[in-house]
Amino acid sequence: MKINILLGIALLAAIYMTCKNLQKTQQEEAVAAAPAPVPAQSKVIKIMGEGADTANQLQFSEPPPQVVVPWQKPGRPSTSRRAFMSSGYWNPMTAISPTDTTIYHQYRPKWLKFHDDQTFDIIIQNKVVESGNWAFDEDKFVLYLSCKDPYFNNTWNIKERGFRMILVGNTDINITGIQIRLDMKNELPAN
Repeated sequence: MKINILLGIALLAAIYMTCKNLQKTQQEEAVAAAPAPVPAQSKVIKIMGEGADTANQLQFSEPPPQVVVPWQKPGRPSTSRRAFMSSGYWNPMTAISPTDTTIYHQYRPKWLKFHDDQTFDIIIQNKVVESGNWAFDEDKFVLYLSCKDPYFNNTWNIKERGFRMILVGNTDINITGIQIRLDMKNELPAN
């Protein structure tokens, strides 16, 4: 009987030690498998939100490099394209860039007014601040904007949905990666 009691105590001790070792192993595995903490200076890009220009975020406030835009190359856009583009005022509602979290400041106050004669105006506070030329490649769906404003002067891939356009800076000429959402309005806002 004493042997049975001793064997029972030994069995309980072995079970206890096994469970204790198993818990330590599981904790060590969980720590090893946990993802590494994200450093405080991670690269974060915000879309026109509060705090987009805080100190711990990636930003370069230099304008995109000036490029020569061959706006005559694609020829005259179709009648329907010219009518669509010139039917109202286009406002950059949002803009993002892989290198500048504050890029939307350069676009938000501006409005674009396209004209049938392939010119366009950049308008700030209901005043034309600059004019340029535009063209559209119907086959590639690329918009050509030629002006002095370095933020618009480029070629842009176009995504459309109704009277909303997304300009994507990813073409043969434009390598900025900037994306701009333009919404069409019938009139300029009251000043």
